[in-house]
Amino acid sequence: MADDTLQDMTAKLSGLTLEDVSQVEASLTEDGKIPETLILGLHSSDLQIQRTAATTIRTIQAGQPLIDAGLLPTLVLLLDSEDATLQSEAAWIVLNIASGSTQQVTRVVEAGAIPKLVTLSASPIEDVSENAVWALANIIGDSPSLRDRAEAEGVVEAFVRLLNDPEKTSQKVQSRAVWGICNFLIARPGENPSVARVKHLAPCIARYIQEDSAKHAASSEDEESVAEAAISLEEAVQSLTRILDLGLERSHVIETGVVPRLVHLISDSSSGAGVQRQALKCIDFLIDGDDDEADVAVKAGLLPALLVHIEGKNKQFCEMALWSASNIAAGSLSQVYALLDCGVLKSAVRILMDDWSPAVCRREACWTISNLTQRFSGDVKVGKALIEERGVESLLAALDGDDGILRKTAISGITNLLACQDSQGSQAADSFSAGFRAFSSPQRLRAIWLARWENEEVKKGCHTLLTRYFPEYSKRPRV
Repeated sequence: MADDTLQDMTAKLSGLTLEDVSQVEASLTEDGKIPETLILGLHSSDLQIQRTAATTIRTIQAGQPLIDAGLLPTLVLLLDSEDATLQSEAAWIVLNIASGSTQQVTRVVEAGAIPKLVTLSASPIEDVSENAVWALANIIGDSPSLRDRAEAEGVVEAFVRLLNDPEKTSQKVQSRAVWGICNFLIARPGENPSVARVKHLAPCIARYIQEDSAKHAASSEDEESVAEAAISLEEAVQSLTRILDLGLERSHVIETGVVPRLVHLISDSSSGAGVQRQALKCIDFLIDGDDDEADVAVKAGLLPALLVHIEGKNKQFCEMALWSASNIAAGSLSQVYALLDCGVLKSAVRILMDDWSPAVCRREACWTISNLTQRFSGDVKVGKALIEERGVESLLAALDGDDGILRKTAISGITNLLACQDSQGSQAADSFSAGFRAFSSPQRLRAIWLARWENEEVKKGCHTLLTRYFPEYSKRPRV
């Protein structure tokens, strides 16, 4: 039967002409199949007929029908064609199939496409290289098993080589390689790659961010190119964040010199909201370490960049920026001074005292102020700023309202402020105490302590403060 089928195909191929193939519409048959003429054309020994058939099949954009017709092995073989046009068309068709379901992507891999696509990724012809890299990015991002197999067959290293050779690699191809790495790093609970498998990616990703892909496209009048470059930059920063999340030491990223660029992207609205969001996330990881690591970002101008968003109208960005500011507030004395000099405390106080500000932003603002008191309540400059810029007043005001989380954070800061009396017994301590009484803070603490609906931990904290500093308010009323 197989011999008969082969003989039948051979007979049909012998009579096949370019005109026959050219006249076939780029659509499936009524029963959802690839037209037989195109199948024959793809197997023709005539290069022109093969090209025409491949172009028409690519236009149809049908994945499963191609698999059902048994054309996938032929298409994979055509990836080795010496004809650039045919090679490009075959790569495009394979890309379309690799954009489908996991089953379809698996069939592409089982047909032996990965090694051939890796080879084509280095092609000097941009279309061929881009389609190959795009297909590999689809494969590596499909599932953990395909990710691991693609990695084992050299896909990740192919991406790295492309990013490490910007002189020979076009911007389009580099963008696809960045997307491929981003797909490789997709978070999958319980199935994430180890940091040992990803740490070598940080230098090339950092270099890409520093070269600023959007800059290369900015001079182009093609809006689509500009948009694609911005998306690629966003994916690059996201990838760097993901590598940090997987456990890469912050120092390895800092050593690449990428921090100043990330800080710039945070405040640069022209880079796009997506890039700014990812840059904020990445910086959050970098400053959540020791003081020396955070210093790099602060010296690069992080605080003015954060202030842009703290004073902005985007709730999510404001929350993220205040979260970073709260980390800086718990840092070294020089970092705290930089925060005060930049005006972050004033903005945090304004947000905390504004009942109309988003709750998440008020909470982060409260943490920023509370962290200032937690570590440096005895410092003259910090103490003066907390009083003159209404930091103390804002913590007391946070005791009002019905946000238990806000009150808990405020009480933490108030505890630190009052504790300076024990360690100092100075004029600053007397100022704190007088300020507390002036704002009726003992009465506020007492009201929270006696409230039936209040969180027990918060009530206990209030009572502890009353007992230690305002004993006359620490007894329950007589019934």
